[in-house]
Amino acid sequence: MSSKSVLEHFTVPDDFQNGNTFKGKCMHCGTLISGSYKVTSNFVTHMKRKHRDLYILHSENKEIQPTLTQCIKKSVKYSPSDPKQLEMTNALIMFIAGDLLAVQYLAIPATSAPVERLFSTAGKTFRPERCRLADGTFEKLMMVKCNGKMLK
Repeated sequence: MSSKSVLEHFTVPDDFQNGNTFKGKCMHCGTLISGSYKVTSNFVTHMKRKHRDLYILHSENKEIQPTLTQCIKKSVKYSPSDPKQLEMTNALIMFIAGDLLAVQYLAIPATSAPVERLFSTAGKTFRPERCRLADGTFEKLMMVKCNGKMLK
């Protein structure tokens, strides 16, 4: 018998703290039983000794928790036309395709020549005479210098 079904037979005060003990009044005989939500053995013992027929009736009607294998076997899969299935499939496709689009447009060539060219240009722009050049200004100069052909 679970603790909730045992406490259904008792009147429990509303103003108790969760871990503290309280006195519950039996709805069948009016006896005060001390216990808590965490420890319900006193309530179970009272039901077994004083109201055996109710205890047996409740323990027979108790739902049995299914095992993991039972849950897996009776799980219903979505049909291909189910709206939830379509939503999940589209989300998965967009997740994968989104990554592929980024690779397509942002991929760097395997050669190091463009990088070497960029560092060479940067070395010519950022010299000791221009040591007070701000980062933002340097980035803008590099952008204009490397992409100047596109601006014309």
